[in-house]
Amino acid sequence: MKRMLFGMLVCLALYAQDYRLGDGLAIGKTGVFAGGYFSLNYWQNDARTRQLTFDDAALMLYGGRAAWRFMAEAELSDAYERRWGVGEGESTDWRVHAERMYLRYEPSETLRLTLGKFNTPYGFWNLMPINVLRDTTSNPRVVETVLPRFTTGGSLRIGSVCSGSTLSLLVQASKDLDHAFNGDDHYNNYDVDAHLGGVYFYEHSRWKMRLNAGAYRERREDETWLYAYGGIRYAARKWTLMAETGYRRDEDAVRSGFGAYIQGAYRFLPKHAGIVRLETVTDYVPDSDDAIVVAGYTYRPLFPVACKLEYQHHERNDESRLLTSFSMLF
Repeated sequence: MKRMLFGMLVCLALYAQDYRLGDGLAIGKTGVFAGGYFSLNYWQNDARTRQLTFDDAALMLYGGRAAWRFMAEAELSDAYERRWGVGEGESTDWRVHAERMYLRYEPSETLRLTLGKFNTPYGFWNLMPINVLRDTTSNPRVVETVLPRFTTGGSLRIGSVCSGSTLSLLVQASKDLDHAFNGDDHYNNYDVDAHLGGVYFYEHSRWKMRLNAGAYRERREDETWLYAYGGIRYAARKWTLMAETGYRRDEDAVRSGFGAYIQGAYRFLPKHAGIVRLETVTDYVPDSDDAIVVAGYTYRPLFPVACKLEYQHHERNDESRLLTSFSMLF
């Protein structure tokens, strides 16, 4: 992994003269591009604890020819943290993770096959893994508590987005790809070694809808979870409305979790947007239930650059906080 990261840096240096912010570097005439992104985050809670984090620093190689596409992404997660107040201290983590690494074959708009590690296609938020592309720095809790955010395996999609509907089948029968580089400290929210799921996607005019159902097995607990997930999105010229909800339970129906959010974003000036999000989450883990109100503001001086400010009010009093970030896609 470190050798791949070094090679990506060499590519960036060799072709810097062809670079334009956010577009990546064209590697000669190969159809391959090199790029990346990073995020610098700062938060302060009501207890006067503060934290500065250099987060989501990644380099990517991507591109392809004709029906073939590929993506290789190496990431540093929480590379540097400095905290003041409760739990004061400083830490670094320079381990390189394989976030995404896949090969895709798409000979027509009605067929797409993906093999490798990729974002699990549920809802809409999880398909925007880069901070600079999202409306807020924080993720809705439901996005991280119902399904594994990444799938290592295969995805077969049939149907056409242009015609309105597609169906996909997800299959995983191995450990997460990042296990090969970092063992049990892999890059995913759940340690999954089996996953079978179906996805239905529908689009009409300004509306988009996505429905998921399936099951996955957590590796170390050797426990199977069943899930259902749905998302809907409406996009107008200056505003968008998005909502997602998900539910999971273990195969014995003893433990379960549920979450949902609805979010509206309004672009009141070409580079300025205001965001409001309402969330709820319940889980079998003690003291994890929460209701959250997020009010945010995003300024984009350029498309691949975002400055964000948000306040999160949590029903759990010790988790309310002010959060700001600077993120860039290059």
